[in-house]
Amino acid sequence: MTRFAAQLNTVRAYCTDQKSLFHTLEKIKALGFDGVELESALLKGVDRQALAEHLKALKLEVCSIRSPFARTVYGLEDMMAEAEALNCKNVGIGTVTASYFFGGLPGGPSSFTMANYMNQAKITCETFRAKGLKPLYSLRDHEFIRLNDGRWIFEHILSGEETGDYHFEVDLLCLTRAGVTAGQVFDRLKGRMPVFRLEDQKIRENEAYFFFTNREVCPLGEGLFDLPDWVDKAQKAGTEWLVLGQDLCDRDPFTCLELSLKTAKGW
Repeated sequence: MTRFAAQLNTVRAYCTDQKSLFHTLEKIKALGFDGVELESALLKGVDRQALAEHLKALKLEVCSIRSPFARTVYGLEDMMAEAEALNCKNVGIGTVTASYFFGGLPGGPSSFTMANYMNQAKITCETFRAKGLKPLYSLRDHEFIRLNDGRWIFEHILSGEETGDYHFEVDLLCLTRAGVTAGQVFDRLKGRMPVFRLEDQKIRENEAYFFFTNREVCPLGEGLFDLPDWVDKAQKAGTEWLVLGQDLCDRDPFTCLELSLKTAKGW
């Protein structure tokens, strides 16, 4: 059964300390969510045991904890301790960054290299595996750059032996920006995409000139995406959690979460 989680990043302005974070989680539960997607950056200074007890009392599950990939280099043990304390199996490891994309070659131009990234990915997977945790890769749009061999970066990460333990958190808005379809991605991720982040986008007339339009994120159902079709395909691929939220809101972010949840539950 697919469950609904709220992106904590949507209401980040209301999570400035432990007290405000706990109050925000109470409001998220009151809206009708089953869980929450946490952000490691918003948990600094928060007592993990107290947070775990508060989540348990609210009957809110943690579907994933998002962190940048760099944290696997300087804070791998802390990532695991955080996940274990909060009873979370999907541990976000971010996305491959530009520092791994290009390496200067002696006597030649910079070129794409996965070697350093794959080395760290292997360490991450092996360490997580020993603790029964899943490294959750955040799939964005730059993974759909085609390399000289004609394959996407996504395909290299998906098929790599070092990244064989990777599960994927797929973001609808990123896929649409990349211009790929569910059929090109979801079939390959069957059984490996437990989390699907849903965002909608609307077109707004540019105030300066009619023929130039602006696109902006919005609550689910107010935009232009065929969301039920995406969700149906994600569920067939084994998605367990639908994560709702948006990075920017044009109104109260709790209202945006409420509207998105109401729309999603109506499908």
